[in-house]
Amino acid sequence: MTAFRRFSFVPCLVLLTATTAAAQGRPASPDLNHGYMTGGAGASFGDQRAATYSIEIGERLNPRTEAYVAFTYFDNLLTDRAAADLADLSDVLTAINGVPWSLSGRDRGLGFSGGAKYVLAKGPSVRPYVGGGAGVLNVERKVTEQTLGDVSDPVIMTFGAPDGFIDVGPVSTFKPMAEFVAGVGLASGRTYVDVGYRFRKVMRVQEAYTFSQFTVGVGMRF
Repeated sequence: MTAFRRFSFVPCLVLLTATTAAAQGRPASPDLNHGYMTGGAGASFGDQRAATYSIEIGERLNPRTEAYVAFTYFDNLLTDRAAADLADLSDVLTAINGVPWSLSGRDRGLGFSGGAKYVLAKGPSVRPYVGGGAGVLNVERKVTEQTLGDVSDPVIMTFGAPDGFIDVGPVSTFKPMAEFVAGVGLASGRTYVDVGYRFRKVMRVQEAYTFSQFTVGVGMRF
């Protein structure tokens, strides 16, 4: 009977040893909940509709909160007021010189912002969020005449920028801005997709300027 008990114990010990070895041999699954990095493209919707491109990096602070920083390129943020001012200036120059003038403008923007997102649901694959932040917007205006080409410097230095969206001078203009963000993060393994909306308000301009941005970003979790 004792021999039978010893014989029965041997396969159990072998099975336990094999299971432990197999578990030790399998690599541990990486923890992909520390943060993310995405590259995105979309469009801005304000006085003008134009393309935007962005890079965003996020870091999880706790299960419900993420900190983020975003770098965004705006193809054109020209205001309706600025477009109207250039049209009026074209009429004045046409009357003075006796030849047709046709001025058009483009405000290229580079934005840097940072803030926090609150995750509404802690699901492993779908994570809707809302949040907000602040940052700075660099704006550079280009004024073009249809026959003369780029006339930015003489036009801006001589006639200024009545809309107040840019400062007159040799350097680019920097404006503070605030933003509200909302969207959903979609995760599958290391792949991370962020479908987001941003509402931005630019400060320190003569007229309050706001615009929206829709972006789809694709990247990775880490």
